[in-house]
Amino acid sequence: MMLPRHLRTALCAGMLAFIAVGPARAQLTIDMTRPSFEPVPIAIVDFGGDRVGADMATVIRNDLQNSGLFRSIPPGSFIQQNVDANAPPRFPDWRGVGAAGLVVGQVSTIGGNLKVDFRLWDVVVGQQATGLSFTSQPNNWRRLSHIIADAIYKRVTGEEGYFDTRVAYVAETGPLNARVKRIAIMDQDSANNRYITDGSSLALTPRFSPTLQEIVYMAYAGGPPRVYLQNVDSGRRELLATFPA
Repeated sequence: MMLPRHLRTALCAGMLAFIAVGPARAQLTIDMTRPSFEPVPIAIVDFGGDRVGADMATVIRNDLQNSGLFRSIPPGSFIQQNVDANAPPRFPDWRGVGAAGLVVGQVSTIGGNLKVDFRLWDVVVGQQATGLSFTSQPNNWRRLSHIIADAIYKRVTGEEGYFDTRVAYVAETGPLNARVKRIAIMDQDSANNRYITDGSSLALTPRFSPTLQEIVYMAYAGGPPRVYLQNVDSGRRELLATFPA
């Protein structure tokens, strides 16, 4: 049966459009102004050079995955193993596992400090998307991981990341009729939790200063409420004001 000419023309046009578009492939960018989008599939390899490199990669995976904008590809599915952080990867292997981006890194110790180099590869186009180097004290490895996750987040979304941030809150313990309320801080992923006040007085309403190194809060110690400013690292506390009323 011969189709009418106008139907044959429409059918051919549709087939050509399908061929031109081809199968969809994930891109290493997210347009944050769009109402919906698919999470970017990203592969994060354990950083080489030091055993802390595996821990850093885990923190980065969790940061990006928990943002809802990325889908971390399980390391067990990686085709290429023992990836050299200083050389281009085998891009077909990473396309084969569905990755749009690949994160590799190298950790080394220089003069007692931790030096971390990382690269984000755009697997789709086959080129480096970004790469940075950081140096800090060894006990700052977790914060360096958050900073790297922020750099990846900004490169893909165009917006500033939030992983290298801390949360100030009121921690409550004890029975309901004798609650102890202390000011505490933690990383945004709930790690490095510690108390700022000792619980000897009721402490409320913590707020970070613009430098993020100090917290202002209100405390009640059997008298009128007082407002204190306290350094989160040194613990040094300064009385700002007293409110007799």
